[in-house]
Amino acid sequence: MAVTLEYERINISRGGRPVLVDIDLVLPAGGLVALTGASGAGKTTLLRITNRLLAPDSGRLLIDGADAANEPGPQLRRRIGYAAQGVGLFPHWTVGDNIAAVPWLNGMERQGRDRLVLEMLDLVELPQSFASRMPAALSGGQASRVGLARALAARPGLLLLDEPFAALDPETRNELADRIEALHKAQGLTTLLVTHDLADALTRATRILVLDGGRLVADATPAALVADPHPAVQALIASPLDQARRLVRLTE
Repeated sequence: MAVTLEYERINISRGGRPVLVDIDLVLPAGGLVALTGASGAGKTTLLRITNRLLAPDSGRLLIDGADAANEPGPQLRRRIGYAAQGVGLFPHWTVGDNIAAVPWLNGMERQGRDRLVLEMLDLVELPQSFASRMPAALSGGQASRVGLARALAARPGLLLLDEPFAALDPETRNELADRIEALHKAQGLTTLLVTHDLADALTRATRILVLDGGRLVADATPAALVADPHPAVQALIASPLDQARRLVRLTE
C-alpha cells in the first residue's frame, strides 16, 4: 500500500557545508514524484535520509505519520524498495538470489522465494530462465530490470529510484522508464525518482521537485514547472526545450 512522506524542516551539513536546508515537504500516497536539480543539489542525500541511510542534523521524516527515526534502519529499509544507479547486484549470487534477498532476510522459506522470483521476473518482463544466471552475464538494461525486481520483491509501499537510467542507452532507458511508470500504477506505489534528465521528469512524473544548493526551489506539476521563473528551474528546462524545438524543426 502506498505511503505518505512528510519532511519537517530537514537540515544536514557535511564538512561545515549545508547539503539540505529547511526541507518542508508533504508527499501524498500514490504520487510518482521526480526529484531533480544540478549535481550537488542534495537529491541523493534526501533519498538516503528517506531510507535511513543518513540521519538529518535536525528535523524529522514521518512515514504514514510515524517518525522514521523510531524504527531501526535495517527494519525500515526492508519495507522500502530501493534501486540505485549502477544497480549494485551481488556479483556472486544468481539473479534469483539477488531478487529474493530481502524476502530471505525476512525469513521467507525457499519454496516461497522461488515462486516470488519467477513472479518478479514476469513483472519486469524478463524470462524466468534468468533466475539461474549470474549478474556478469546480463546487459545493462537487463541488470537494471533485475535491480527493479529486487526493489519490488518485498512488496513495498514506497519505491526509491536513484538515477536508475543513467548508464543506459536511450532506447533501453525509455523501455525501463515505461516499465517503471506502469509498475508504479499497477502496484499502487509512492515513487520518488531522482533524475538529472528533466525530460524524464516532465514526461513521467505527476509532480516535480527541484533542489538548488540544498534548498527546495520548486514543487510543481510538469505543466506548471515549465513556466516557473526561478533561474535554477529555467536552467534545467532550457536544454530539453531546445532539443524539443530542434526536433520539431526537423519534422517540419
